[in-house]
Amino acid sequence: IIVIRTSSIALSSYSPYAIRPSNWILMTYLALLLLCITAVMDVNALSENRPSCPDRRRLLMESTSKILTATTVATATVFLESNSPAWAAKGAAELDFEFYMRDLVGGNKREGTILQSEPLAVAPPRSLSGPLIPLLLNKECSASCIPVQALVQQILSQKTNGNNKDDEDRIAKEIQAKVQFLREKIGKSFYTKAPWQKEEITDQYYFDLTAYALWRTAAELLPNFVDRDQFVRRFGRLLYQAMEDQKLIPSSQPLTTPSLVRSLPDVLAVLNLFQSSNFCKGFKIRQDDSSKDKGDPVFDDLDDESLVTAGLGVDCLVSVYEPSTLGASLQINGEQSRFGPDLVGPTLAAVWEQAGVKSSWETFFVDPEYRPNPKDYFPNEQLLQFSLSRKR
Repeated sequence: IIVIRTSSIALSSYSPYAIRPSNWILMTYLALLLLCITAVMDVNALSENRPSCPDRRRLLMESTSKILTATTVATATVFLESNSPAWAAKGAAELDFEFYMRDLVGGNKREGTILQSEPLAVAPPRSLSGPLIPLLLNKECSASCIPVQALVQQILSQKTNGNNKDDEDRIAKEIQAKVQFLREKIGKSFYTKAPWQKEEITDQYYFDLTAYALWRTAAELLPNFVDRDQFVRRFGRLLYQAMEDQKLIPSSQPLTTPSLVRSLPDVLAVLNLFQSSNFCKGFKIRQDDSSKDKGDPVFDDLDDESLVTAGLGVDCLVSVYEPSTLGASLQINGEQSRFGPDLVGPTLAAVWEQAGVKSSWETFFVDPEYRPNPKDYFPNEQLLQFSLSRKR
């Protein structure tokens, strides 16, 4: 069984994740296959002659030694071919053979044998500033910040017997109490990963902790996925409206004809406001990754024509670099939930909604650097993948 497995591994070494070997490397693997055949012959001889138990063990060990030697030589030959990161990582053949041999000798650990590297050094927290930050969050999580307003309104919308001011105050106080409890409970863990300098919402890492506590509270109060989606979109509309009311961005009028081209200045104004408030370090918007460095326009007249005339959808990518809610989003994502504190996506959705465009989006987290260890994952980019279509 060992010989057959090893032969198949040698033939499967042309992994799509590595560069095709040159001819002399191919010859090395053919030599490996030849030694495997020799090992088979040894085993056959062992079974035909039926030597004593010590002789059988000796022959089996010699056969296994030939396989291990050939694999080591072939692997070393391949690694000498290039010093690039792709060659530095073990390929399918090496990993498979190592797995089978370890399982044969002593078993494999469920968590694997490769440990995660030490985490990257944490940068000092940014200082968040400007009139946008109090709209996003405040330390008490009172109803003066937009997410709490949206959450209270969403909870009240589920009631059928009418609402009053007392209900709003009661729900707002309940939210504040839950947020405070979660913030104290999880604060030590967050502080260990990213220590804040002061317990103020203007500290990037304390903002992150508060966002986590608030969105966990929202998840508890809104267990239904439809209600969560409505809450997120309600938050985006309220925040976009507050930006215009406080003249943080230029006012815009609803368009009679849907247009992505004419909506782009409003989209950029929102993104620039997030960046100027130090909520994020930067952003990038494009239709796809093939045009990100070519200076191509994000949208053009053909996109508007496809949207209005043909009724086709248009895709758009928005990268937000090092958002202040990155740690909270990754933590919630690690808890197997997709309901994280995305503040940029809902706001952009509100901009396009006013332009007569319906939007849906998926959120991803990107580590821009190649790392040989598959357990190393240090993302710094929140990638929003939008699908845009005409609003019906």
